Amino acid sequence: MTPSTSLLHRCALGLWFLGLGFLGLLRWWMRYSRDAQVFADAVMHAWLWGSLGLTAIGAIWVARAFAAHRRHRDAR
Repeated sequence: MTPSTSLLHRCALGLWFLGLGFLGLLRWWMRYSRDAQVFADAVMHAWLWGSLGLTAIGAIWVARAFAAHRRHRDAR
């Protein structure tokens, strides 16, 4: 019998992705507020779309961990 993992252990990678995505969006916002040329620079595109992608992956990961935790808890 394996010990059950806590919700924090299940969400750790998703929370890490969410944090990286948030920091990337913050970096994009800092550059946007300085230059205000949103679609003129390829670097701004990379920051924006990469950060949004990381945030989406993190949110999906955390949502799946919560759903699995709820299913596991309800099965008891």
